[in-house]
Amino acid sequence: MARKRFGIIGLGRFGSYLARTLAKEGQEVLALDRSEKAVQAVAEEVSYAVVGDATQKETLEHLGFHKVDAAVVAIGTLSQSVLVTLYLREMGVPRILAKAQNETEGKILSLVGAHQVIIPERDSAVRLARSLVMPNLLDFLPLLPDFYIAEIPAPEEFLGKSLKELDLRRNYRVHVLGVKKGFSEHMHLFPAADYTIEKGDLLYLAGHRKDLERFMSP
Repeated sequence: MARKRFGIIGLGRFGSYLARTLAKEGQEVLALDRSEKAVQAVAEEVSYAVVGDATQKETLEHLGFHKVDAAVVAIGTLSQSVLVTLYLREMGVPRILAKAQNETEGKILSLVGAHQVIIPERDSAVRLARSLVMPNLLDFLPLLPDFYIAEIPAPEEFLGKSLKELDLRRNYRVHVLGVKKGFSEHMHLFPAADYTIEKGDLLYLAGHRKDLERFMSP
């Protein structure tokens, strides 16, 4: 996977955690915050960490934010977030994500140019609620309305059977995108029909929510 360049504006708890995680994933990270203490906290872990005022367009241009693949606006106040989002849009940043405190702020940030709005408390609550409703669901990714990718441990009754025998597409209306061996980094993408399910396998399935729920029902 090609290395990408990400700009993180605001190094509070959310921004600093995001910057560190992207850096650990081998990505180039340009981190910016007004606080010298916040910048120093991540300086040794990211590619570039700079003290500066993101509400000054000249600062963003000088640091090269117009060259990033995506920028995340994670600063404190709505007025600052709006201004920075507008600047990034004017600079032609291809993907702008903005952190909001609530739905109203999210709508405003979308209107001024954010391609995606992140509301951490809401998003975490929705994720938790869905995992409580579907306890076997380890992870999910909304793609289209009511359509998800789910990471699910292979059921006991699947062990020793091939994907052809199981015929999940016909029996459950879900598609097998990949299989991973437990916590291994290696994944079999689009496994062949003769792939045999083993103990510890994690199945990556795509389908509508109701079909995934039916698949996971006891």
